[in-house]
Amino acid sequence: MKVSLIIPVYNVSAYIERCIKSVMSQTYRDLECILVNDASSDDSIAIAEQIIADYDGPIQFQILNHEHNKGQSAARNTGTDAATGDS
Repeated sequence: MKVSLIIPVYNVSAYIERCIKSVMSQTYRDLECILVNDASSDDSIAIAEQIIADYDGPIQFQILNHEHNKGQSAARNTGTDAATGDS
């Protein structure tokens, strides 16, 4: 069963590295991680992109971007729409 993990990202540069590395340390193999940039004004996405670029593991990562801030609910909905995990 494929699992989709959706992470809304908005000005979380202090936490995003720890969050992504936690995802990367999971042992479940059929996992995708969708990060939704909700128009973050800090370097959260740049940090995420660097960590993901250096990753060579089984988890699929995808970054989606909102043009303007829509809030956590909309970010989760964007991620859900893009998710390919099993219902």
